[in-house]
Amino acid sequence: MHVWQPEDIQEADEAILGVATKDISANLFLTPIAAVEHWAGRNPQASCLSAEGVELSYEQVLRLTRALAAEFNALGIGVGDRVVLELENGLGVVLSFLALNRLGAAAVIVSPRLSDFERQKIANHALPVAIIRAITLPSCDGLQAALATNVLTALGLGWFDEGLAASPDRDKHPLAEDVAAMIYTTGTTGEPKGVMLTHQNLMFTGFVSGKLRGLGEADRVLTALPLSHAFGLSAVLCSVLTQGASLELLATFSAAQILVRLRDGAITGFLGVPAMYTQLVSTDTQRDQRYPFLRFLFSGGAPLDPTLKKTVEARFGLPLHNGYGLTESGPTIAQTRLYAPLNDTSVGFVIPGVDYQIMGAATSDAGIGELKVRGPNVMAGYYRNQAQTDQVLIDGWLATGDLARTNPSGALEIVGRIKELIIKNGFNVYPPEVEAALLKLPEIIQAAVIGQAVPGNERIIAFVQATGSGLDVEGINQQLRSSLAGYKLLDEIRVLDQLPAAPSGKILKHQLPGLL
Repeated sequence: MHVWQPEDIQEADEAILGVATKDISANLFLTPIAAVEHWAGRNPQASCLSAEGVELSYEQVLRLTRALAAEFNALGIGVGDRVVLELENGLGVVLSFLALNRLGAAAVIVSPRLSDFERQKIANHALPVAIIRAITLPSCDGLQAALATNVLTALGLGWFDEGLAASPDRDKHPLAEDVAAMIYTTGTTGEPKGVMLTHQNLMFTGFVSGKLRGLGEADRVLTALPLSHAFGLSAVLCSVLTQGASLELLATFSAAQILVRLRDGAITGFLGVPAMYTQLVSTDTQRDQRYPFLRFLFSGGAPLDPTLKKTVEARFGLPLHNGYGLTESGPTIAQTRLYAPLNDTSVGFVIPGVDYQIMGAATSDAGIGELKVRGPNVMAGYYRNQAQTDQVLIDGWLATGDLARTNPSGALEIVGRIKELIIKNGFNVYPPEVEAALLKLPEIIQAAVIGQAVPGNERIIAFVQATGSGLDVEGINQQLRSSLAGYKLLDEIRVLDQLPAAPSGKILKHQLPGLL
């Protein structure tokens, strides 16, 4: 059982944070928009956000979010309301999130890449007042003029509330004012679960992550991580806002585009998932290219392969730092430190202010057990799902469902998952959801889905019993597209005469990797 990191790490962390661990919460901005207000007052012309070819200062972001909040308020948005943001990375999702934050409303950020079926399930569960979608490209020239007219239109966004305003269940399920965002995770049941992240969750993760990366007002962080995931929302966007830095936000990942930007002296840090780094090093064929202005590279969202880590470090001349967390933990639990880079692929030390236990480690020969954490980063719970909340939040401790141990240096190693989660390209894929979609197809009798680790990523493999043997992955994926997002589609399908099963009929998934 462990509840903290080594004393020398704690002392070094506190020196970097500038406050004692026990005083972190007292030194946080109350909300993300409060951080914007602070920096707009201190350094109004400093760059805050760059996206879609537009650069906005902290003062401009503040003025636009004030105007947008007034528009939302006129449309009836108030404290505790949910608004679904079906938006890619861009000006719209950031400004809408901050405007809702100002009103005490919660942003339900959803990737528009999900299928219509998946997005509808989330909307049905979140009981939103409205859904905001992109309908045109933003009018860059019209943003400042829109301060007196319509910011929503200038951002190219549409407001859709048909069939939502009169929802009879909305008043039965109010949301506390301190919930700033809901991020949906499907979970092992295949049903969407709305993770309620509070202002404190976002500000704590943003403050600690930003400080440990050494972020300051002179830094410009580049990312293509979607803000519909906690990694992008709190560990990137909010870390930038808490430190008065600048964020360059890309809607989609392009290795070639990223490499061009990393050669620009303005970019001092990049954050991505391992699959992004795999593409970066395979695309960067100019072996003599240098990146002298880069200060840090961070990876998260999926296990980091040792070979990939070494390749990236050799190519960029910088340590590739690693981290770990869950949506439910806001998300950061542990990360490696800039002042103490590690040669292994552990996830580093637990961040200051977060306690942890490894249950059952004392009775395990390898010191492995289930990781549980508690701290200001842990979610308020799952929206409208007290039963699921009670299963993972017990006496203030969050059961992660992951198996972990600490190595001799005290760094945390994630060695497996109790649940069968697959992480592909940094996105969570839950086998029961894919299996359920497969079983809806007339040619599929039984299905079992597993992940196969490849350098920096995981593949999705389905083992099926079918009515015929002529199945091909392209044909099956074409049918699955109507109910599954693209990143949940299969990489491979194997047809078996019969899936391995126990006498009870339960499929023995642990035997399937041996069939590959």
